[in-house]
Amino acid sequence: MSKDYRMSLIRSVETSLVNHFTPEQVNLISNVLTKVLTEYEITERCTSLEPYDNGNEHILKQYAACLVVDGKSSGTVRQYVRSCRKLSDVVGKPFKEMNAYDVRYFLAKEMERGLSDQSRENQRANLSAFFQWMTNEELIPKNPILQLKPIKCHQEIRKAFSDIEIDALRSACKTIRERALVEFLLSTGVRVSELVSMKVQDVSPETLTVHVVHGKGNKERITYTTAVAMKHLLAYLHSRTEDGDALFYNRNHDPIEAGGIRKMLYSLADRANVDNVHPHRFRRTFATNLSKRGMAVQEIQKLMGHTNINTTLVYIATDDNIVQASYKKFTA
Repeated sequence: MSKDYRMSLIRSVETSLVNHFTPEQVNLISNVLTKVLTEYEITERCTSLEPYDNGNEHILKQYAACLVVDGKSSGTVRQYVRSCRKLSDVVGKPFKEMNAYDVRYFLAKEMERGLSDQSRENQRANLSAFFQWMTNEELIPKNPILQLKPIKCHQEIRKAFSDIEIDALRSACKTIRERALVEFLLSTGVRVSELVSMKVQDVSPETLTVHVVHGKGNKERITYTTAVAMKHLLAYLHSRTEDGDALFYNRNHDPIEAGGIRKMLYSLADRANVDNVHPHRFRRTFATNLSKRGMAVQEIQKLMGHTNINTTLVYIATDDNIVQASYKKFTA
C-alpha cells in the first residue's frame, strides 16, 4: 500500500502549530486541512515542504505534538518523551533501526541502575506506545516491543487513610485553610492538578456540587462535596483577603500550586504523626470509603473521572476492610 503523503503534511502542520494554539484549535485546523486535501493528491516530491530530518529528536518533536493534539496532559507528554529520550541515549541508534533486543538491553540497564520492576514496566509501556505510534505513522513496519512480555511487578497495597488517621489530620490543622483543604480533598476525591485550577465559581454551596475540569483532554465532570466540607470551605473563603477567583491561595497571596499543596500536607503530616500523606492518598480514601458504604463502582468511576473502570478498581479493590464490610453486610 502506497504512503499517503497528505497525512505527513498534516502532521507537519500540527507540529508547527502545537506551541502556538490550543489542542482544540490545532484539531480544528487539522480537520479543515483534511477536508481541503481530499481534493488533492500529494506525491513524494512534495515532502520537500517538510524539513528533511529523520533524527531521533525530530521524531520526538513530532510525537510530542501528536500527544498534545490527542489531548494528553503536559505531564504525560513529558513522561512519554523522557522514556524515549532515555532509550535513545542508552542504545545510541536511530529509532527506525531499533529492534526488540535494543529495548531489552535498555530495560536491563535500567534494572542495573536500581530501577524497580514497576518503573521498568512503566518504561516498557511508554516505549510500546511510542513505537506503536511510529508504526501507525508508517515510520517503521512493526512495533518491536510486541515481542517483549510485560514485566511482572509486585502489587504494592496502597492503603487509604484509616478513620484514626483522618481524625489525627483534622486535629492537627492549625489554620482555617488547612482544615478546608483536608475536608475538600476527602469529600471530592479530586486530583491535585484539578484542584489548583479550580475557581470559586466552580463550587456551588446551594447544591454541594463541584465542577471539575481535568487536564487530560480538558474533560469536564461534576462531583460533590459534603455539607461539613462546604462549611469549612466557606469559612476559609470568608476569612481570606485575596480578591482573585482561585479556590485556594498560598501565603504569598498567589493561587496555590500543586507543590504548595503537597508542602502543606507534609507539614500537617508531621504534626499529626501520620505517614505517607499526599494528595493522591486522599483520592484513594475517597474511593475506598464510598465503596465501603455500598456505592456501585460505576458511580465511583464517574465521580473520579476515570475512562476505564479498571482504573477505579485499582483504587478500591486492595482494601481488605471492604471485603470484610461486604461479608458482614451479606451474612448479618
